[in-house]
Amino acid sequence: MTHRTATEPVPDASPQQTDAGALLSDLQIRWLRRAVMVMTALLVAGVALLIGRVIYLARQGGTQAASAAATSVEPATLLAQARLVVPTGAEIKSISLSGAHLAVQHQGPGVELGIVVLDLSTGQIISRISIDRGK
Repeated sequence: MTHRTATEPVPDASPQQTDAGALLSDLQIRWLRRAVMVMTALLVAGVALLIGRVIYLARQGGTQAASAAATSVEPATLLAQARLVVPTGAEIKSISLSGAHLAVQHQGPGVELGIVVLDLSTGQIISRISIDRGK
């Protein structure tokens, strides 16, 4: 063991020097603290942007729904009755309505899968779509 006398100066501790058992130097700890502060700031800013975007989209969704309702087809413009003929033996699988257009999906034994699009304001078939399954 070495003993120091009271007259010996204590070595000057620079930012690069640390205790022999320390894992990081003082300079490394300072940089680590800065990195943690920057990452925390980025995380807080990201969460704030995310919340702002959700609020923005929620407000836009309300105006889009109102404009969609304004442009929807009025019931007075639809026909009181319309007739759609599907192939014999076909079974209706699904029906979908978009404005004045009705899409009917049908299929049955010996009948190919198909979709018919009917305009409910005129009663005319807009499109017949045959769906062929690949082999």
